Amino acid sequence: MSDSEGNPSLIVSWTTLPPEPFETILTYLDVDSVKALRLTDRRFAEKCVGPRFLSFIQQPILDVSSQNLRSLYALACNPALSKMIHSLTFLATSLDSSEAEKNVKSGNHTVRRNHGAMFETTTTPFTAEEFSNAKSNLKWLKQQQKARATESPSEMIELLEGVLTGFHGLHSIRLDGAALKGPTERATASQGEWHSLWIRASHVFYLVVTALAQSGVSVKTFNAYRQTHRCCVTSNDITKYASDLNPRQLEIVSKGLESFELSTSAEVQTAVNSAKVRGKGAYTQRGYFITQRSSCISSGGHTGNLYLLKSAHALRELDLSFRHALREGCPDSYDKIIESIAKETQFPMLEKCAFSGFLAKGESILLFLQKHPNLRFFTLHECHLTTGSWPPIFAHLSESMPKLESVSFSNLYGKCGMQGEQEGEEGTQEHSAMVNLQPIWDTNPPPYRDSFTKGPGRQVHTRTFNREDLKKGLVFPPLVKLRGRAKGSRELMRWTHTREERYGAP
Repeated sequence: MSDSEGNPSLIVSWTTLPPEPFETILTYLDVDSVKALRLTDRRFAEKCVGPRFLSFIQQPILDVSSQNLRSLYALACNPALSKMIHSLTFLATSLDSSEAEKNVKSGNHTVRRNHGAMFETTTTPFTAEEFSNAKSNLKWLKQQQKARATESPSEMIELLEGVLTGFHGLHSIRLDGAALKGPTERATASQGEWHSLWIRASHVFYLVVTALAQSGVSVKTFNAYRQTHRCCVTSNDITKYASDLNPRQLEIVSKGLESFELSTSAEVQTAVNSAKVRGKGAYTQRGYFITQRSSCISSGGHTGNLYLLKSAHALRELDLSFRHALREGCPDSYDKIIESIAKETQFPMLEKCAFSGFLAKGESILLFLQKHPNLRFFTLHECHLTTGSWPPIFAHLSESMPKLESVSFSNLYGKCGMQGEQEGEEGTQEHSAMVNLQPIWDTNPPPYRDSFTKGPGRQVHTRTFNREDLKKGLVFPPLVKLRGRAKGSRELMRWTHTREERYGAP
């Protein structure tokens, strides 16, 4: 292109080439060269946006900041480029600098090595280059914290509205989380300070849901942190945000949904920092939750999940996860989440459903199943019954849902038939414990990865049943009181660690 700089007529001849030969020439260039070519001349900028250039377009994944949203808005305003975008991923990022400050002050950094369910950490001095990078990253984190503190929620919602309306082919929104360590260093959600990440995740959820409601845009798929390890929005916050929207706005959010995935938790109580709190879904500079008491139930008696799902009549997939974030125990009031969904919603097209980590009333689960007889796949993991018992639910799944292809169970707690404690005692009692998921018709030894030794036998904690299994019946051996404690083993350690990581307090 150096020759063309002194010969304007050469540029004109190139830009007047028919589209076919011009596109053929572009196939010899990489994406950076095509981008550079677009910057040389306005006519090149227009002609380069053809099949070759559009093939390089990736679905945006971006940290939610005013600067990034302005860039995304510019992309949405480009008619040729915006039509290629069908999925957006918004990142909630933690900017916690406490570890970086400690490392720079001490001159050392911590290296973590994972060994299956266990890990080890070692403290290692910085090299000269590493120390320089650590100071540079700390400075960058401080700058980003200062910029984030000045962000206006209303301005960001307005930018998001413009983005959503600009991408006419948009059908999927995903919320994810990460911990930022520097301008080019990003860690997974599990490696950052969880308080600041959760408060940011809640704030981003508020911004995106509010922008959807106010823009009139409805998407088919909405995934909020379901695949993000150790990242949730508290159910109390979801209820608060949904309660601020009017019925028409709530209908806009849910009317086109075909897949809805959400990772939520119980209320989190921690100390609040004295830094200034800004906007709804508020966060502080250090990112600690406000210690005011709130409820997952609105003044109208509904949960935020219900508000977001009530008009989702096109829903085909539903995946809800709950984390027991209260260290002193999870109040039974959280069983209202499944109860409100069971009583107030019906999804005629629902085929796949998963509830993980929830407290629930037995009658609520049964009602939900009765209202959705066309389910093909059903998952129930880490479920604790607060009332009722499991046998009616198992019977309904195996006898009254002929379209079911697969049922996945894991860590089911609640009342189930139990043999009498006294020798010779007749009949059964109801006992609250973990159901042993080894059906009476299966005499094969259970896989070690799905069970652990307890008393004279093995406790099966996880099991998937296919259509043929369901025909045999979901009938499990009655629990025997005082069977003994689980014996220490690698399987027990792995099971305990997994439960804590997925459903326990961070």
